[in-house]
Amino acid sequence: MINLIKEEQEKKRLASRQTVQQRLARLQQKEAVEFKEHLDNLNDGVIAIILTVMVLEVPLPSQAGVSYRNFMGSMFIFLVSFFVVANFWYDLNRMLLVLNRVSKKMIVNDFIFLAALSVIPMLTKWMMLEPSSLAVFDYGIAYFIANLMKLIISANAWEEFFNEVEGSPHMFSMRLGRRLLIVLIINAVLIFLAYVMPRWDLLAYLLLTIYNFFYPEKTAIDQQVK
Repeated sequence: MINLIKEEQEKKRLASRQTVQQRLARLQQKEAVEFKEHLDNLNDGVIAIILTVMVLEVPLPSQAGVSYRNFMGSMFIFLVSFFVVANFWYDLNRMLLVLNRVSKKMIVNDFIFLAALSVIPMLTKWMMLEPSSLAVFDYGIAYFIANLMKLIISANAWEEFFNEVEGSPHMFSMRLGRRLLIVLIINAVLIFLAYVMPRWDLLAYLLLTIYNFFYPEKTAIDQQVK
């Protein structure tokens, strides 16, 4: 009789433990999915604020000491920064589109990316007031960090999406290596040009952004299904 009671208690304990484990598994799955939605909303909100802040920093010709020529120069700098940030938003959304859930690692990388992107309005204002070599150089550093973090987020997305495909780690590492080398070379050249010809460097950033918009980085959704 005592053994039967003990067996019954053990069965109830195991059943209760299994129920808790199943509930935790559902919560973990729900957490990862909901964090993906929250991350998308956060990215859209932060980038919208960045774009708004940049346009508010453009000095108007009606202000003291601001000529129409200064205004047009500031507008050009604003448009360069606007399309840079808008292109980052486009690339980021394409990379995250393939995922149904996000990990803590991807969230941390995304926060670092947003932090680098968030200083662009401040650096844009600096270039509007004083388009010096140092201002464009610092802008280039922020642009490089944002590009580097975007590349890391892209790598996370590739790895998550293709983690069950045979041979995908090699394909993933080869693409990452080539892309990283290109990003390093281009940004090193742009940062160097900031000291030599800062105004032409701004034009180079605009042309690079236009190129990236029409020829974006390949993501998982661009792959052909065979």
